[in-house]
Amino acid sequence: MIKAVIFDLDGTLYDYNTLEKEAFERVGVLVRERIGVTEEQYEEAFGRARKEVKRILGEVAASHNRMLYCQKTMEFLDIRPLYLTLEMYETYWGTFLDQMKLYPGGREFLDALHDENIRVGICSDMVTQIQHRKLLALGLQDDVDCLVTSEEAGVEKPSPGIFERCLKKLRIAPEEACFVGDKYERDIEGAVAVGMRAIWFCPEGAEDAQRSEAEKICDIVPDYDTLREIFFSKILVKG
Repeated sequence: MIKAVIFDLDGTLYDYNTLEKEAFERVGVLVRERIGVTEEQYEEAFGRARKEVKRILGEVAASHNRMLYCQKTMEFLDIRPLYLTLEMYETYWGTFLDQMKLYPGGREFLDALHDENIRVGICSDMVTQIQHRKLLALGLQDDVDCLVTSEEAGVEKPSPGIFERCLKKLRIAPEEACFVGDKYERDIEGAVAVGMRAIWFCPEGAEDAQRSEAEKICDIVPDYDTLREIFFSKILVKG
């Protein structure tokens, strides 16, 4: 019997891509107004900064740190980094935190899990502090029994260690957990590799090339109403 559902956060519980695009654009407006660069110059510098941080740091939580992206953007634009970096960072995440909301049906699905005494975990590739802030912005402070980030685990998905840390915190066996995520290779393959059941949540649809392979190991659902139906009919009841 399933005792816990562990969710990825970004792109699984809320629309990350839309907010990420808007945050990037709002930071661009700030930079253009304050230092007079063009849109193309900003986009080139920010994109270069992101790639450089990931190249230097590799697959670690700090490689997602927007403060580092903003600082290197300033450096690539040949501006003293302390002039605008912190304001860029706060503008970026302020955009997220002010507008975040659960996907439609998400609140109802979480309530249904609570009604069945099924625990809720969050497993995410990110630094811990900002994920806490996101969960509070989503109103999930009373819903989450376990949070593990790649900063805490020291590895990113799909490495087994991050999933195993969730299971250890929840004090359950892999077969007693179901993982829900939107990234097939990181979320689904990683969870299945440690023995969990997995559900691939695809609010924007799955690629046909991936779908046939994914159906061998997981359910694919487009929304939380379908997810709830699959979970309670195929997983909770049958175990």
